[in-house]
Amino acid sequence: MSIAEFSVNRPVTTIMIIVSVVTLGMISYTKLPLMFLPDMSFPSLNVSVPYPSSSPEEVERLITRPLEDAFGTLSNMKSMESRSNDDNARVRIEFETGTDMNMAAMEVRDRIDQVRGELPDDVERITIRRWNPNDMPIYNFSVAWNGDPAEFYNIVTKVIQPRIQRVDGVANVEISGMIDKQLLVHVDSEKLQSHNLDLFNLSQTLTQNNVTMTAGTVTEGGKKYSVRSVNEYRAAEEVANLPIPGTTLSLRDVAEVKYDYPEDNSFQRLNGVDAVTIRVYKTSTANIVDVAQRTQSVLDELETQPQFADLETRVFFDQSQSISDRLSDLRNTGLLGGMLAVIVLFLFLRNVRSTMIIGLAIPISIICTFTFMYLLRQGAGSTVSINLISLMGLMLAVGMLVDAAVVVLESIYRHRQEGNLPARIAAVVGTREVTMAIIAATATTLCVFMPLVFLGGGSRFMLFMKDFVVTFCIVMVAAVFIALTLIPLVSSRLFNRPLGKPSAFFARLSGLYTTVLAWNLKHRFVTVVSFAAILYGSYWLYQNIETEFQPMAPTRDIAIAADLPGSYNIEDVKAVFTDVETLLLDRKEDFHIESISSYGSLRRANIRIVLTPPEERQESATQLQTRITRALPEIAGVQWRPGRMRRYGGGQSGVDVELKGDNMAVLSNIAQDIRTRMEVIPGLKDVDTSLERGDEEIQVQVDRAVAQTYGISPRQAARTVQAALSSRARGKFKADDREVDILLHLEEEDRASMQKLQNMTFERAEGGMIPVGNLASFSRQKGPDAIERKDRESQVEVGGNTTGPGTRAINTQVTEMMESIELPPGYSWSMGRNFNMMRESQGEFLFAIMLSVVLIYLIMAAISESFIQPFTILLSVLCGLVGAFIVFYLSGTTLNTNSYLGVIVLSGLAVNNAIVLIDHVNHLRREGMTRTEALLLGGRHRLRPILMTSLTTIFGLMPMVAPLLFPEFFGPVEDRGANQWGPVSLALVGGLTTSGILTLILLPTVYTIFEDLSNWVTSSVKRAWA
Repeated sequence: MSIAEFSVNRPVTTIMIIVSVVTLGMISYTKLPLMFLPDMSFPSLNVSVPYPSSSPEEVERLITRPLEDAFGTLSNMKSMESRSNDDNARVRIEFETGTDMNMAAMEVRDRIDQVRGELPDDVERITIRRWNPNDMPIYNFSVAWNGDPAEFYNIVTKVIQPRIQRVDGVANVEISGMIDKQLLVHVDSEKLQSHNLDLFNLSQTLTQNNVTMTAGTVTEGGKKYSVRSVNEYRAAEEVANLPIPGTTLSLRDVAEVKYDYPEDNSFQRLNGVDAVTIRVYKTSTANIVDVAQRTQSVLDELETQPQFADLETRVFFDQSQSISDRLSDLRNTGLLGGMLAVIVLFLFLRNVRSTMIIGLAIPISIICTFTFMYLLRQGAGSTVSINLISLMGLMLAVGMLVDAAVVVLESIYRHRQEGNLPARIAAVVGTREVTMAIIAATATTLCVFMPLVFLGGGSRFMLFMKDFVVTFCIVMVAAVFIALTLIPLVSSRLFNRPLGKPSAFFARLSGLYTTVLAWNLKHRFVTVVSFAAILYGSYWLYQNIETEFQPMAPTRDIAIAADLPGSYNIEDVKAVFTDVETLLLDRKEDFHIESISSYGSLRRANIRIVLTPPEERQESATQLQTRITRALPEIAGVQWRPGRMRRYGGGQSGVDVELKGDNMAVLSNIAQDIRTRMEVIPGLKDVDTSLERGDEEIQVQVDRAVAQTYGISPRQAARTVQAALSSRARGKFKADDREVDILLHLEEEDRASMQKLQNMTFERAEGGMIPVGNLASFSRQKGPDAIERKDRESQVEVGGNTTGPGTRAINTQVTEMMESIELPPGYSWSMGRNFNMMRESQGEFLFAIMLSVVLIYLIMAAISESFIQPFTILLSVLCGLVGAFIVFYLSGTTLNTNSYLGVIVLSGLAVNNAIVLIDHVNHLRREGMTRTEALLLGGRHRLRPILMTSLTTIFGLMPMVAPLLFPEFFGPVEDRGANQWGPVSLALVGGLTTSGILTLILLPTVYTIFEDLSNWVTSSVKRAWA
């Protein structure tokens, strides 16, 4: 008994099975986690080591190089990059594909423990992080307080932060921009000199008297006790009364000790108002929308309480809103696509009952998919969830879900109408006739994803798109199950009444098609030459389509950095940004600005602009960034640096060149020269280097010979200067319910000039004091830039944004430019990360497409029991590529990872029409028809289902393609999700259009040519062996 017979003869059982699966699917939908992006983690680790009040050279020497040496022999390490700034060191380690990242993290942590003793003692923490999109904050908001500033800290840390942390699903709450009180020790330089005291020794005394350590254990009365030496500072008075060794003085005699706010050397504002930023992170399994709504409820509740009347909050990033909007777009797109597909069905069938039958396949298949997604999570340990990527797989499949149902229904309809069979018999016979073709077509559609498995779990494509593959495959299998069970069951009940005659329109269309096909079969040479010309034209288009690694990520954010003169104090910096904020807020409507946040310190600051939603404007984020940057005021010494736009996956988009060598000064000069050359290349903008502008600094050069005569080492001199000026903590002080830093340095007026520094004194070995100026020279020099290294070699990147889509032409120009430059010996260049990832992804997809074709051939050869016929069917893949390249070229869509995904899916779909046609032709020939008769009648029979399946898929995808084709109605493409799923849909729309047409017109001719060729080869071999 076939599955169709079972469904028709056991209707209650069949309906109960389908109802059960649908019910489980509805329950599963509520159980599946809702996320923005899939749960994924790239094979890389980032190690960060904060080290304030330092220099890039010192950070590189003391921290970065020891870490690089420790990491150099890590297992499966692919590359290592580092960056040393004046306040931290960062090392990024990339591992080979397939590396167990949990083991890698443990190994990295072990290497850090091994080298920890070589790092400076005042390194407080080392952070190891893996990038995961679900580790990003889901809710960012700013808090401003118009009341007593002294209350602000307690309100944020003791009210807002704890309440949000107690929200179900919240993992962590981070605060930035909050200035906390610290224990400040301001030393008076004149008092030090008058008492012949040394600042370095004073700093050592302060540190050495703040110690708590475990001493061991002791046994007393048969009981063992642990011994701990407790000598921590517990009150500011203890620090002020600290005795100074060798004197009768205490610290209060030479310094002012107070528990107060430190000097204001940074700022953070939102729309021109000082604010603190709070970031909320969710747990791994929590629902983003639920967590965000609960967090907002906490803020709403606070605003209603009288004691917080002076509290102002402003949400500037809500990931739940972003995901709700995107999910709403996808849902509406899917619904509209489904409606269009049903309308197309009705226009073809002109029968409400038939349209209703097929329309059932869409919602039931989608709901069934949730059941199997949930089972995969629970039973197979899968991380699949409801997110933008998995929903994209569902929405792309909407138009395809009816394909199998259309073929089954059309076969039943034809047997009922033309064969005049009873409804039940027509349902069984019609379904049985096309069952193998449907299974083969679905198998070829799904097998195109099999090569992606061989790319490995660490493939960038599989990391990002695995949920797409899983949901797409599940929903397609569900659609076949519905087509082979529910469709014949319902048809056997609803087709009892006469169906009427075929429409006159399709009768004329079938006649016209039969005439064209007969002409082609008689003029095979013309047909083949025409097809070859079409293939050549599509190859030319392919060579002229722009390429890039990934499309630009939709964004509403614009980032602009500012390098500021060293002569500016913090008030000068604030004044500059106040003017900029006022200028932008006054032109808020012109620039489509929703909010402005600014933050920074003395030498560097940033503006982050959130734009209005893309549907409310016609200009893209990149266009507005250019306009806004040009509108910023020209201020002497201030350099505005537009930020790089981001692509999917979080990396920078655009074009980069990597320079390597030993000397950073030489690399800096080469980088500036290349930057100048790149700025004149058409299509490039915002060209910049990865070098940060070095701060102007005062360099202290100790005369070793003179210092030795006084018994002073250069290290002691450096430590003394550091103690006078550094903002590094000298220890911790327990205040109330938390620990705060102890900061020691000279009074502000004692470090206001170079002369003041020269008058600082050292204690000589034989006693007495000597000024620093007597044994060291002071000079103003430009400080070193940030130091970048890759694989333990110094590196500088030069890159910029592109003005248009794609990077193929610009990469070619940049490569030609770099090849014309002769670099010094020992220095080299290479294209940047984007270029390398693009080439890697192209290689992966070429492998995937080629293996897909091989798998399709194997499936078709096994089903048709022929080595030759599968080649006929495979030509439909080329027919599909013709249309894909045409629409890519005409629409300006680039070849990127999403475009290649569309081509892969197209490879599996394009053969479906050919399978249905050739299978029916072979069936007719087995019944006794000649080849020509079978081709003409088979083409006539399969004309309507092929047109229906192609058009339902095309119109089902139209809502996803329209934003790409008509941005004037939908807003900027690059700022919307259409930039992500559009290329996939566009490949399918173009490919299925040409594939459907060329399959019907050209494939029968090719079928005859391959068969004649096979017969000629077979007869030749037989004659040769005779």
